[in-house]
Amino acid sequence: MEFVVGDMAITTVGSDGDDRAIEFLVAQRGATEEAHFVIHREHDQGWETARLTVEPQAGGVPVAAVEWAVEFAREYL
Repeated sequence: MEFVVGDMAITTVGSDGDDRAIEFLVAQRGATEEAHFVIHREHDQGWETARLTVEPQAGGVPVAAVEWAVEFAREYL
């Protein structure tokens, strides 16, 4: 799924088979580079144990994209 948030396009790449992780790609409008990150949560754990993983080559991920992705993940994880 792709969502437009401000000047960003945020795409959900997929989730693991147990619905404990969702991968996201974020691209600024007009940019050729995308940032990739994953939000993980253990099935039997609360959100206090959730983790964010950013690929080293992503450079940086906009905080607004992470905020949006966390809210999205809370609905689906």
